[in-house]
Amino acid sequence: MREGVADGMGGQVAGKEASETAVEVVKTLFAAKAKSAKLLKDIKKFIIDAIRQANKAVFKKGEAQAANMGTTLTMAFIANHNAYIGHVGDSRAYHIRGREIRQVTEDHSLAEDMVKKGKATREEVKTSPMRSMLTRSIGTKAEVAIDEPIGIELEEGDCLVLCTDGLTNLVEDQEILSVVHNTADLQKACNKLVDMARKRGGHDNITVIAAEFGSLERIKGLGIKATTVVVRAKKVDRKRMILFAAIGLLAAIFLFLALLLVSHYRGQDRFYKPPSTEGGTE
Repeated sequence: MREGVADGMGGQVAGKEASETAVEVVKTLFAAKAKSAKLLKDIKKFIIDAIRQANKAVFKKGEAQAANMGTTLTMAFIANHNAYIGHVGDSRAYHIRGREIRQVTEDHSLAEDMVKKGKATREEVKTSPMRSMLTRSIGTKAEVAIDEPIGIELEEGDCLVLCTDGLTNLVEDQEILSVVHNTADLQKACNKLVDMARKRGGHDNITVIAAEFGSLERIKGLGIKATTVVVRAKKVDRKRMILFAAIGLLAAIFLFLALLLVSHYRGQDRFYKPPSTEGGTE
């Protein structure tokens, strides 16, 4: 498997061209090396070189058109039961194993930097404009900083999901996990996720691709009950409620009268004096 997602910037036309250029460069390089992938001494180096070439191609195109082009880029290269993830920007790669979903990549954004520095919580930045402000992207500069590709050892039933922020800004990680488990066909799962984002007001580029290794043991209903079941308060029987109230009132009156009675007799004991025996007859 050699797949990638990209989310263009610089306006609709320029952004579309930037993302398409980056993906095309990477796909061409992957296809050229696919047959000799086993002979590669360093797959990670190959991924870094691919990202650099994609950056160079987008930057040159932007210069030629006097346009401010840029794009995110997240890719996965699979070889010998291992996945290698290359990444620039805030598109994401997720690794699903059983009941767990893990975000493999780290967003290159001001929002993520704020969270790292302890200046904001992850919940706070979800609605912050900073979540869309990138600190790194493909094609906006002649050179781009590239993190070392992330290696994942794959197991039977694992699943990889690559997506743009058009999805992750509107759909939670656990919802992605739930849709994958509750949809038998992986392509239909991707379509459902895109539809979810659109129904929630998504207007940005919403791209989702996924790959399943072996057969994921799907857990039907995973995550569904927590988000769809509404717990309603039980209806209270009005007659029974009135009866309980009446019994409580009678008990309170009885207790009040009992306290008055006890208080009365205690008062008599306090002021009663027994007859004096002084001066009595013999």
